[in-house]
Amino acid sequence: MLWTKIRAYFRLGRIHSAVLTGLAPVCTAAAIGRSLSLHHYLELFLIGFLFHIYLFTLNEVRDIDIDKTSKNLAMKPLVDGSISLKNAKGIVFSSVALIFILTLVFFFGQALILIPISLVTLALGGVYDYMGKRFPHADYFIALMFFFAALYGGFSVSTTLGLFVYVIALLAMVQMLINNIIAGLKDVDHDYVTGGLSTPIRMGVRVEGERFLVSTSFIVYIVLLKMVHISLTVLPFIARLMSFESWQFYIVLAPIIIAVFFMVRVLTMKVFNREKIMRAIGFHEIFAFMVIPFLLLGYIGYEGAVILIFLPVIWLGVFLVIMYGRLMPAI
Repeated sequence: MLWTKIRAYFRLGRIHSAVLTGLAPVCTAAAIGRSLSLHHYLELFLIGFLFHIYLFTLNEVRDIDIDKTSKNLAMKPLVDGSISLKNAKGIVFSSVALIFILTLVFFFGQALILIPISLVTLALGGVYDYMGKRFPHADYFIALMFFFAALYGGFSVSTTLGLFVYVIALLAMVQMLINNIIAGLKDVDHDYVTGGLSTPIRMGVRVEGERFLVSTSFIVYIVLLKMVHISLTVLPFIARLMSFESWQFYIVLAPIIIAVFFMVRVLTMKVFNREKIMRAIGFHEIFAFMVIPFLLLGYIGYEGAVILIFLPVIWLGVFLVIMYGRLMPAI
């Protein structure tokens, strides 16, 4: 019974995808180029993890009425009643409180700048959760949330950030923007019925029977955003914002190409299949993130790069098995 309840809370906070949110401030802290303790990185990961719990638990609270209309989402903890709405709201408030408390405990010397950054981060996430499916292009709110969550890591180390740190934060922002937009594709079937206006629906994406109709305007939009992401990836090499070996540039191309493959795969599906869409989106997110460890190689070394590359994969696999008994989320 206890284990079942724990798994329900894991699903509520979407723990399986929390690793990338947790690593966002870790990566910008590393991009400063200073020698930091393992404790510092673990503390940043915990703060990023709490931002994730806040964002996605609040999202579940706000979307409960819409989720109840979809048979595909019947296993969600708030839908099936395994977690009460009161407890879910308690987790949201607890996450917010812990972010501020731990900021004072871990980074007291930088609190004057980290507290405002946390407030902005939380506010942007809240705006997205409340208006995400009704406000045009609300995806930019959650993308900006990730930008500030990433900057939290940099400012935990120094009050003066170089351009390279901002590039890493922008990469986190654009990656989140793209993934959040294409993630809306998996919900097109029930969002459209309940009047939800996600970006895909606003741009003409529809499900008719089993046919998955992705509009040309939506494809063009995503391709343009992906070009921005790729441009940010190669900018540190072109502008020489970091020290690097020539082979690093070519290594970075590999995850870019693989990520593009999965993005194209989801955009060219002809039959609506929520599970296949979710799988393609997940692979795109993992491989898009892998460019960052290679960019940071000169700062974190080979061991650090290996950890950043494989930790998300291992984390995702372990928590998916714990939560759903397979390497694929059921909701």
